[in-house]
Amino acid sequence: MYINILTNRIYMKKIIFGLSALLLSLIFINSCTDNDMKYVAKVPTEGQFVLSANHDSIALHEIGAGANNAITFQWDSLTYGVSTAVIYTIQMDTLNGDFTSPLEEEIATNFYTISYTDSILNKKLLNLLRLKPDVESQIKIRLKANMTFGNMPIYSNVLIIKVTPYSVAKIVSFLYMPGDVSGGWTNYTTKICSRNNDGLYEGYVKASQWANFKFTTQENFTAGVYGSAPDLLYSLSDNTDTQWNIWFDEGGYFLIKANLNSMIWSKTAISSFCVTGDFNSWSLTANPMTYDETNKVWTANCTISTIGYGIQIIGNGDWAFKYGDNDGGKDAGELTSGGANIMPTSTGTKTIIMDLSNPEKYTYTIQ
Repeated sequence: MYINILTNRIYMKKIIFGLSALLLSLIFINSCTDNDMKYVAKVPTEGQFVLSANHDSIALHEIGAGANNAITFQWDSLTYGVSTAVIYTIQMDTLNGDFTSPLEEEIATNFYTISYTDSILNKKLLNLLRLKPDVESQIKIRLKANMTFGNMPIYSNVLIIKVTPYSVAKIVSFLYMPGDVSGGWTNYTTKICSRNNDGLYEGYVKASQWANFKFTTQENFTAGVYGSAPDLLYSLSDNTDTQWNIWFDEGGYFLIKANLNSMIWSKTAISSFCVTGDFNSWSLTANPMTYDETNKVWTANCTISTIGYGIQIIGNGDWAFKYGDNDGGKDAGELTSGGANIMPTSTGTKTIIMDLSNPEKYTYTIQ
C-alpha cells in the first residue's frame, strides 16, 4: 500500500511538471509571436530628408527644348521602419506661395531623382505657375514623402531656384458665326475662340430670339461648316447636306460654348454682372454693371472706400461664375474665370470696365 501511494505521488508530480512546462512553452510562444507581429511606423527625422539640385539658376531655351535637360533633383531614400513603400511627390510653388495649392508630380516608386527638359518645365512655369515669359523669377521647390498606406507625410528642405521661361507663340483657333448674329451670312465678325486649339470654344454673344447662324472654322463656307443636327438644336452636324441652321430660342446676352470633340454647343443666359469686394461687404447686388451695346462692354461706378482683399466680378449672382486677375495687373489686365482677386491701386470713385467682346482675351480696366 505504501508503494502504491508513493507511485501515485510520483505520477502526479510528473503530470504537474508536464502541465507547467506546457504552460510556460505556450506563454513563450505567444510572447514571441506578439513581438514578431508588432511593426510600428516611425516618421523619419526631417533633417535627414535633403533635396538637392544640379542648378540654382536656369534660363530655358526653345531651341532643343525637348531634348535639353534643364534641371535634375535628387535625394536619398527614406524608411518609415516598415516594409510599406514610400511615395515621393515633387512640389513647386511661386516665391510668395506657401505650398497650399502647389504644382505636384508624383514620382515612380524606388526612384530618387527626377529631371525636367526645357520644354516640360517651361510649360509648367507658364501654364500652371503662371510666370511671365522672358522674365527671371524665383520658384520654391520641395519634396513630400509619405507611405503607400497611411498618412505620415514628411517634407524636405525648400530650394529656391531662379528661372527664366521662354515665350511661346499662342496657337488659337476660332469658330465664326455668320448669319443673323453677325449681321449677314457673309459677315464673320462674331466668333468664339479655342485658346488652346483643343476643340473647346467659348465666347460672349448678344443675340435676338430666332436669330439663325452656323459655325465655320474659316471665314467662308468651303469647309468646316457646322450646323444643327436635324431636330436636335444643341447637337452639331458637319454634314452640309442634312444639317439645319442653328438658332437662338430666346434673346439676350449669352456665354456660348462649343465642343467639336463631342459635337455639342450650349448657351448660358447672362442676367447680370456685379462688382463686389470689401468696399461693399462683398454684396452681390450693391454695384451692378450695365451693358453698353455700342462699345460691347460692361461698366459700373463704384466708390472704393477700402481695398482690403480686392474685388471680384460675379456673373448671375453666382460665386461659381466669377472673374479675377491671376497676373496681378495694376488697374488693367486679363480676366480669368475663377481668377484671383483684382487689387485696385487706390481708393476713390472708380469706373470699372469689363470687355468680353474678344473671345481670345477678356479684359478689365479701372479708371
